[in-house]
Amino acid sequence: MFPWIEWCLVGVLLVAALIPIGRRARSRTGWLLVILAASTAGAGAVLWQSRLKRKVVSRQQIIDKSPREDRRDGYVRAETCQACHPAQYASWHRSFHRTMTQFATPEAVRGNFSNITLRLPGEAFHLTREGDEYYVEMLDPDWRYVQLLKSVAFKRGEGPQPPMEENPPRAKRRVGMLTGSHHMQAYWLPSAYGNMQFSLPFTYLFAEQRWVPRNDVFLLKPGSTHLQQVWNNNCLNCHATAGQPRQDPKTHVNDTRVAEFGISCEACHGPGQEHVRANSTPLRRYAQHLDGNPDPTIVNPSRLDHRKSSDTCGQCHAIRHRPKQDDWNLHGLRFRPGGDLEGCAPRVIYDGTGLQLAGNEKKRELMEGCYWPDGQTRVSGREFSALADSGCFQRGQISCLSCHSMHQYADTDDQLKPGMQGNRACLQCHQEYAGRLEQHTRHQPGSPGSLCYNCHMPHTTYGLLKGIRSHTINSPTVASDVEAGRPNACNLCHLDRSLGWTAGKLRDWYRIPPPALTTNQQNLAASVHGTLVGDAGQRVLWAWHMGWNPALEISGTNWIAPHLAHALTDSYSVVRYNAGHSLRRQAGFEQFDYDFIGSNDYLFQARDRAIGIWRSRQTNTGPAHPPALIEAGGRLNEAKLQSLLQQRNDRPMELLE
Repeated sequence: MFPWIEWCLVGVLLVAALIPIGRRARSRTGWLLVILAASTAGAGAVLWQSRLKRKVVSRQQIIDKSPREDRRDGYVRAETCQACHPAQYASWHRSFHRTMTQFATPEAVRGNFSNITLRLPGEAFHLTREGDEYYVEMLDPDWRYVQLLKSVAFKRGEGPQPPMEENPPRAKRRVGMLTGSHHMQAYWLPSAYGNMQFSLPFTYLFAEQRWVPRNDVFLLKPGSTHLQQVWNNNCLNCHATAGQPRQDPKTHVNDTRVAEFGISCEACHGPGQEHVRANSTPLRRYAQHLDGNPDPTIVNPSRLDHRKSSDTCGQCHAIRHRPKQDDWNLHGLRFRPGGDLEGCAPRVIYDGTGLQLAGNEKKRELMEGCYWPDGQTRVSGREFSALADSGCFQRGQISCLSCHSMHQYADTDDQLKPGMQGNRACLQCHQEYAGRLEQHTRHQPGSPGSLCYNCHMPHTTYGLLKGIRSHTINSPTVASDVEAGRPNACNLCHLDRSLGWTAGKLRDWYRIPPPALTTNQQNLAASVHGTLVGDAGQRVLWAWHMGWNPALEISGTNWIAPHLAHALTDSYSVVRYNAGHSLRRQAGFEQFDYDFIGSNDYLFQARDRAIGIWRSRQTNTGPAHPPALIEAGGRLNEAKLQSLLQQRNDRPMELLE
């Protein structure tokens, strides 16, 4: 029932209730009460209707400038599924998959738009909230986009060099969409070029409750300039269901369409129109329940074999070749659950040949940005690429749904099935180890070293400002450090031990021949060497692990602070971020004040403060621990530390999260 009708009915009832009072009172006051009640009801109806109309108009304005949730080729949206599948709808609705992309409403927006100004070199961004709407006043993103198109045309020899403008135009744009709801949130601004969406170059971090430049939440080359990202090109495939970019190549105007924002029911089950039509007859629904056979009008990934089932997740969670540009632009990814994913978008297989040769820059960017040098996946969100390289997948029957579920999960963080947080995840296949776990792991039952995934799925993947478990299921080897630079599982727990120590344990326990090691690899703690000497991708993982509770419990903490202190000045912002977080988990540093995007002077002052705090807590009576650069009396071997810093691998790198 419409609200204004409800208000009118309330007014009529109030008047009807007060008329007897007016008659009984037989006074002017009684009748004034009747008139006042009627007036209040009428005014309320007008105000409520006006407010409702403003909200409807406001929402429609955003819808008109956003990609169209309008694919008519068999898609019906999640709300249609809810009627017959309320429990499944509810569990999906609680998941982060649903909130991958949302309209910018007060219920969805987490960022602070309370009349604040954010700054990048030479630019200011003023954020405000007006009722239920969010705005950014900034350099006109459409003007910036036109300049980019002119610059590209000039480089191709298709136009003159664009002139430099002293006073580029500014514009106030309403935020239309946002992506992310788990750790951070990015925001998108509508364009005059159809329904193209430009990025706000800042990200809101939930844990810190603050804005940071977008470039500072990714592992990018220091000094990378702000690039205006386009949602329709960069985020469409994995942050919406069945997206089609649909950009006119001549005018650059977008008519982007999606079945639905976020990862919806039909992303995993396929278009539902035929399923809804077929099951509109109750008798068919009941017959389907009775015979127990799969319904041919819809796809259920849990009924597919392990490869087809995993392809459902792999359409997003894998490194894939995009289809030909014209086909992709018009149709998006043609894959439908249960179909041939490899035929639509083949998985990228690591190829390290010729990466440094001229002309192979794009190939090098892809290979080095996604893989370790031995071909193991190293970036977040690409779990299927990692799983597909595992023996458990290639020779066994493991699938994504062996451990994860969209509908039955213990928590929304990883969507693990109940009971899969421990060894049951592996023992469901490897029952031979159930009765002799301690004999196999050589660690006490219940300890981190007896958890299968700490050894076989260590945190050697990076993204979202943290270490993430590798989904390439394999056994720890020191060779992974030596040949690929990838930390091995043993040293990620035993932070204070060297590769030589680990090689000896693996030789004695599992008869794994030790590789040839340098003097530093033989004697120096792998974490110290990685933090001080490694490349940015190695340094960020070691910095994160120096705050990982299982590692701190095993390795102790009284030697870690000075190494993290030097990481506070790292040239890569994400290394500094993780170093600051891990430092606050050390005794005496719980309240350490540090801003990872501060000026250079500030960062070096923070380093000196941290080292000073650590020194003040030393008792001068502790034993020497040379692998961690700790000498007798708890003193730091400064000369060795400085020597290692001089050897740091500062090669420019970017990880394609």
